[in-house]
Amino acid sequence: MQDEDSDDVLITRAATGDRAAFEHILARHGRAILRLARAMSPDDATAADVAQEAFLAAYKAAGTYRPGASSLRTWLFAIARNAARKVRRSARTVSLEETAEQPLLPLGVEAGWGADEATNRFEEHQTLSRALATLDPADAEVLLLRDIEGLSGEEAAFSLGLALPALKSRLHRARLRLMAAMRASEGGVVANQCDHEGLTCGDVLARLGDYVDGELAAPERSRVDAHLRACSVCERFGGRYAETVRGVRAELGARPAVDAEQLERIRAALWAMR
Repeated sequence: MQDEDSDDVLITRAATGDRAAFEHILARHGRAILRLARAMSPDDATAADVAQEAFLAAYKAAGTYRPGASSLRTWLFAIARNAARKVRRSARTVSLEETAEQPLLPLGVEAGWGADEATNRFEEHQTLSRALATLDPADAEVLLLRDIEGLSGEEAAFSLGLALPALKSRLHRARLRLMAAMRASEGGVVANQCDHEGLTCGDVLARLGDYVDGELAAPERSRVDAHLRACSVCERFGGRYAETVRGVRAELGARPAVDAEQLERIRAALWAMR
């Protein structure tokens, strides 16, 4: 027997016009949708428009939700992303379409891979917040979904309309760009790549996202571990990469992101538009 307060039951009731059921959905998921809207929007006013558009679209499309295909939260994230694209197009702003992938090696260097000097610790919350705000919306949204909201790779891929390998590639590059933004003007280059256990430094860099997320098969993880033990450059950078991911999850994911008044304004605007 289904819990009467479950997401699936609430959205089924909302599809019949049950406003109270949708109010529960808004209260439960409104902050997460607003966080995503902020990551994809140039300012708070646009983010409020995106969230309002997303919830209005979700209410109208409640009958199309299929339990089991995805979680309700994942479904709402996908709708919010489409709403952001719609709002940004109407404002004649930059498209959210991903451009060609930046090669990993130059991106890794920008993020500090092979730096000649170890990087000082950052003031985590402020530095991460400022760096995240400078990222392209496509990078910010994948970081928010995967590392702040805690969606699985499959859920984030569904929300973004991507295949799982494409999601992993975008996430890895977004994390590296976040590190580059945090690192700012710090210098350093890779002079020579070493080879341990049949993996070059570049091979390790390419596997680092899956390594930190625990998604490498055991034999491949053992090869990376062996390389890291033998290569101080990759070991140091891998530690910084993992620390950045943990910082995003702990420092940014734990913060209260939206005040109750803003959520109430969106709720009022939502029902006024019906």
